[in-house]
Order: sequence, then structure tokens, then C-alpha cells
Amino acid sequence: MVFGGNDDPKQGSKGNRSFVANKGNTVYIGVVHSATVSESARILKALSMENGLNLDNGGSTALWSGGYKVGPGRDLPNAILFVRR
Repeated sequence: MVFGGNDDPKQGSKGNRSFVANKGNTVYIGVVHSATVSESARILKALSMENGLNLDNGGSTALWSGGYKVGPGRDLPNAILFVRR
């Protein structure tokens, strides 16, 4: 996702999309349901995020945080983990 950039026509399909974004020194991780990359970027911009990166889309998109889970009811072969130390 690039704010203020040109849309990539290949990214026009809707899907569940995971992202990493920041506002100042705070990093946010989330999932946007049934959105294109452009729609996801607009949502992050509306939330005043300064930068955003699309990570994944489709049936494998999942997020787990503190016991709350969004995503598929199947095992996933890989993951990105953020661990507080």
C-alpha cells in the first residue's frame, strides 16, 4: 500500500487483508475484511496512519491477539509473530 500513489490494477480484487501500519512510534497490526488494497489504504489513511504495508490476503489471512482470533479455522503453515519483551 502506498498512500498517494497510483493503484496497481492487479490489486483490484477483494479479500481479507492483513496489514502493519504506524502512527508516530506506535505500530498497528490488523485485518480488513473484504477489501481491495486501495480500500485498505483508504481505511488506514482515515485512521491517520502514516505508513501501511499489505501483508497477506485471502483464505490464509488470520490475526490472533490476547485470545481473540480472526481468520481461518484451519492450521496455517507459517506466521509472523510479534512478541513483547
